[in-house]
Amino acid sequence: MRKKVIIFDMDGVLFDTIPYAEETFLGGHLGVTSEMYKELHSGNFHEEIKKYSHLKKEETEEEVVRRNLAYAEKKKEAPLFEGIDNFLKALHSAGYLLVLNTNAFERNCLPLLERAGIRSLFDFIPTAEISKDKVEKFNLIGEKYDINMGDALFVTDALGDVRDADTAGVPTVAVTWGVHDKTFFEREKHDNLIGIVDTVEELRNYIERG
Repeated sequence: MRKKVIIFDMDGVLFDTIPYAEETFLGGHLGVTSEMYKELHSGNFHEEIKKYSHLKKEETEEEVVRRNLAYAEKKKEAPLFEGIDNFLKALHSAGYLLVLNTNAFERNCLPLLERAGIRSLFDFIPTAEISKDKVEKFNLIGEKYDINMGDALFVTDALGDVRDADTAGVPTVAVTWGVHDKTFFEREKHDNLIGIVDTVEELRNYIERG
């Protein structure tokens, strides 16, 4: 039997990093609000942020580097959401293939996974260096494991990811403890959105059921 591939978004699903990311983005864009930031995650984040390029704060290159380094240092210390550590280890022990599909760059991703001691649980980690398009990365995952993406499962906290997974044909479970709450996922119908969960235990039960 082929092992089930479970694909996770990282920020807002595994790690409580959204507050740091939002603080950094708002600090570099004058007039952008928390609600506006949340809306960025309703589409491809790397494309959506271009809409606010005219609101970028005037900074020297040194100031930009300093702010980004401060973000990286804060993010590196971000905690896993409660229960995620044991949840991932249980999935790995049960024989699931765990994969990340993240918007993060390696510098803001790998140190976090290493510090939390979960880097080795993931078989493949396509970061933003590989592609800033999650649909493209879903296709890469399908090719790597020679699977129909309908046989995988994706877990995310963002409506934009649900849309991308819909395009790629990946069944998706949305969690409500990250950037988007339930109201975002109920805005529109997506056939690939097979569940919305509020806790890690609910997610665990959902996967164990099927």
